[in-house]
Amino acid sequence: MSTEEQVKEWYEAALMDLRSARRALEAGDFPDACFHAQQMAEKALKAFLRANNIIPWGHNIEALLLKAGQLGLEVDDLLSRADDVRRLSEQYMAPRYPNFRAEIGMSLSDYTEEFALGCLSLAEEILRRVERWLSVRGLI
Repeated sequence: MSTEEQVKEWYEAALMDLRSARRALEAGDFPDACFHAQQMAEKALKAFLRANNIIPWGHNIEALLLKAGQLGLEVDDLLSRADDVRRLSEQYMAPRYPNFRAEIGMSLSDYTEEFALGCLSLAEEILRRVERWLSVRGLI
């Protein structure tokens, strides 16, 4: 598979997670909405990194944003929201693993509509920035 095809697949996977996050939010499944928001942000950033000939690795949104910023994606304002970025990163595991929730001081009752909307909003902003970058370069 070519690099361009990989970029498109990462991007399309991010869009699938966007749809899943929205469906979960509408259904009131806030933990699942948060998980898919994290996945959307991760996969969008991995599309960007792959477009820059980087083999993407990891689930930490902050680390992926830092690498993307080094490669020219505008992320400084997102990184300044460190608590929000950290919380979004945690959604890779927190919705699915009670012991991890306990480690980070969360419980299922913390998964409110407001919390899920915050995760989704940040993830969508990351996706929009990657979309613009990829679109300008004719990659999507």
